[in-house]
Amino acid sequence: MSDLLGDGNVKVTFVLAVANISAPTASELNAGVDLQEVLTKEGLDIKPDQSAVDNTSLASRAETEDAGTSKYTITLTWKKQKEEAADVAFTTLTPGTLGYLAVRRDRAHETAWAADDPAEIYPVRAGVFGRQPPKLNEPQTVEQKMFNHTEPDTEAVVAA
Repeated sequence: MSDLLGDGNVKVTFVLAVANISAPTASELNAGVDLQEVLTKEGLDIKPDQSAVDNTSLASRAETEDAGTSKYTITLTWKKQKEEAADVAFTTLTPGTLGYLAVRRDRAHETAWAADDPAEIYPVRAGVFGRQPPKLNEPQTVEQKMFNHTEPDTEAVVAA
């Protein structure tokens, strides 16, 4: 048994338009801007949270609960680039921009999006730039929240 490594095997693309988040097309995703090369090694932070619904009744002998609504908190941490043309996160994720964050795991990031690829599609609005304090011997970084404003599809498949 061998572990599946994330090293170089995560693609993160910001896309302005997706017609169907459950079955985005490869052309829609490949028209987006890839961000994985400017994200820090821990710069893709997607945390699901699900509320509990108390379904205990007067007749219950134990407190019980069921699954309620879910929420995704998404934060990107990216490295500021010296040349403006290479600063794709800064120029693409301007605060207030609406789009879709598309994530593909378990395949080389250099590989273009293709039919049958697994995808996580998050409809997002880019938050404000959170410029991080400078640190000696480290690149300048920006932490930016992506507001997941509509239910995502975390089990999407790229359309054939």
